[in-house]
Amino acid sequence: MIDVLGNGSAPRLVVFDLDGTLYPKEAYVEQVLAVIGRMFVELQGTSAAHADAKTAELREAMRTNWSGTSTTSFVRANGFDVAQWLEYREAHLSIADGLERDENLVRELARLREVVPIVLLTNNTRSSATAILDKIGLGAGGFTQVFSSEDSGDTPKPDPGAFRVVLDRCGVPAARTWSVGDRVDIDIEPLRRLGGAGIAVDGPADLAAAVDHLIGLARQG
Repeated sequence: MIDVLGNGSAPRLVVFDLDGTLYPKEAYVEQVLAVIGRMFVELQGTSAAHADAKTAELREAMRTNWSGTSTTSFVRANGFDVAQWLEYREAHLSIADGLERDENLVRELARLREVVPIVLLTNNTRSSATAILDKIGLGAGGFTQVFSSEDSGDTPKPDPGAFRVVLDRCGVPAARTWSVGDRVDIDIEPLRRLGGAGIAVDGPADLAAAVDHLIGLARQG
C-alpha cells in the first residue's frame, strides 16, 4: 500500500531509492548488519560482544522505525566517516549476489519512463548500485541518470543536499519533483523540505500503484 505525500504538482522528474524499494529489504538487512558488525571489530578494534550489541541496536531500530533508520547515519554516529564506510562496504558487501531479475519492476519503470524522466538516488557506491541494477534487470540504462555516493559526497541521504545535487544537475525545480522510496524520513522528507513530494512504498510490490499515481498526475499537468 502506498502513502502519497504530495503537493498536487505534475511531476517533471521522479527520483527512486534503491535498497528496499527496487528490491525487497529482506535481501539487504542481515547482510548489512553482518558487515557493520565486522567493521566495528576490524576497524575500531572493539570486542565481538560490543559489535554484536551495536548490530542488535541497529536491528531493533530497523524493526521499530524502518522509515527513519539509515545505516549510513548509524555508522557515522558511531565514529566512522562516510568514505571509510563506503570503502569497507564496497569490499565486503555484495547484495547483488542474492538478487534476480524482476520482470514486473522492469515493466513498471519502463511504463513511467515513457511519461516522465526517472533517476536513481542511492547511498550505494556507483559500482555496487550498477551490480544491483544489472541483477534485477534494469541496468543503469533504466534511468535517465544514476546518482550514487560519489555524487552526494558528504551529504548522503537523509541530508537534503543529496537531492539538491539531483535537482541542480537535472535542472528541475523541487516543486515539480517526486521521490519514491521505502523510508519516509530518508527517501521522501528531505525532498519535501526542499518543496517536493513523494510516495512511500513497501518494496517493489507497491511500485505499480506508485507508477499509476505518477502517470495520472503527469498527464493532468
